[in-house]
Amino acid sequence: MNHNNLQYIKRISWVLGLLIAQLGFAQTNYFKKGIPKNKILVVAHRGDWRNYPENSIKAIEGAIKMGVDIVEIDLQKTKDGQLIVMHDKKLDRTSTGKGEISETPLVEIQALFLRNGAGMPTRERVPTLEEVLNFVKGKRVMLNLDKGWDFIEEVRVLTEKTGTTEQMILKGNKKASELKKEVGNKLDHIIYMPMVWPEDYSIYKRDEVLNPAEYIKDFSKIFSPVAYEVIIKDDTPKADELLKLIRESHALIWINALWPELCAGHDDDKAMDHPDENWGWMIKKGASIIQTDRPEELIQYLKSKNLKYEN
Repeated sequence: MNHNNLQYIKRISWVLGLLIAQLGFAQTNYFKKGIPKNKILVVAHRGDWRNYPENSIKAIEGAIKMGVDIVEIDLQKTKDGQLIVMHDKKLDRTSTGKGEISETPLVEIQALFLRNGAGMPTRERVPTLEEVLNFVKGKRVMLNLDKGWDFIEEVRVLTEKTGTTEQMILKGNKKASELKKEVGNKLDHIIYMPMVWPEDYSIYKRDEVLNPAEYIKDFSKIFSPVAYEVIIKDDTPKADELLKLIRESHALIWINALWPELCAGHDDDKAMDHPDENWGWMIKKGASIIQTDRPEELIQYLKSKNLKYEN
C-alpha cells in the first residue's frame, strides 16, 4: 500500500470516527430525540452528594451510575479567570481552603481537597469545568450548568473545545428580547431553559415588573424553548394557569423538589415518606423533569410507576 492510499484511509477513518462521535453526542440530547409524554427525566442536584462531595467528578459519576438523566453543577471563576465547579463563592464550606474563589488562583485551588457532607476532607479535588466536560463527553448524561449564564462565552468555548455542546443546559430569567440582543445565535446548540414564577416579578432587581404569561409568549416566538423551570411557591390557580400555558406552548415543565418554597411544600423530604402526595403531585402538575436531592429514591419511585425515561 502506497503512502497516498494510507493517508486516504486514515482520513476516511478520522471522518467516520468524527461522525460516529457526533451522532453519539446528539443522542445524549434527549430534547432533540423527544421525551414521551408519560416519561420523567431525573436531575441530580449537585450530583450524588450523599455519597460523594457535592460538585465533584465522583458525585457526577455516582449519579450517572444510578441512572440519572441530568446532573446539575455550579460554576465559579477563579482569580486568574478559570472556571471551576463549586456552589459557594467561598472555598470554606466544601473544601479545605478558605477565602473567596474570585481572589484565589487556580493553582492554589487545585492543591485543596473537597469535604464530604459531614465536613470531613476527602481525596477528591476541586474539578475545573473543562475536566468535568471531558469526563461526561459521550456519556449518557446532560449537565445543567447553574450560574453558567454569568460565563456564557467561556462556557461556549469550552463545550466546543471538548465536543460537549449538545450535553449542556443553561438557564436564566432574562426577557427573550434582551437575551436575543445579548447572545445572538450563540445558543443555537445549547439548551436554554427560562425560569419563570406564576406571580408577576421583577427581574435582576430592576424596576421593570415581568408578567409571566407575556414572558412565555415572547420566549415562544423568539427561542421556542424546549422547557421552562417553574418556581411554585404556592399551589394556586395562577400556578395552574401558568403550567397550562407552558404545555400549550409545546414546552416541557421542570419542577424542583429540593425545598418547600420551590414546589408548594411538596419537597424531597416529604416525598421520602409520602411519594405519591409529593413527587406524584409534580407529575400531576405536568412535570416532565424533576430536580431532586434524592435521585436514587426518585428513580425507584418512577420505575415503580413505569414513568422513568429510558434512553
